[in-house]
Amino acid sequence: MPVPGNRARAGSVPLDAIDAEQIAGLLGAAAAVTAALAGEPGAETACADAAPDFDGLEDLHVALAIAAADLDDAIEAHTGILHP
Repeated sequence: MPVPGNRARAGSVPLDAIDAEQIAGLLGAAAAVTAALAGEPGAETACADAAPDFDGLEDLHVALAIAAADLDDAIEAHTGILHP
């Protein structure tokens, strides 16, 4: 996808800090739910069907938790730029 002068991918919509915080919260909640469901046979089967790139709910939990933490770090690093 072409990158215009502001380095945002063409067709993408930049997130503001509030949107990013909501997404980080959703990722964190999803990580908590996957951790709570890990080991439940029906949930593991559903995970295998819906997210085959992950090795079960524990693997998905770790990926979601890392994504939430990375987004939290990015928000913190850029909040001064977005909201001086």
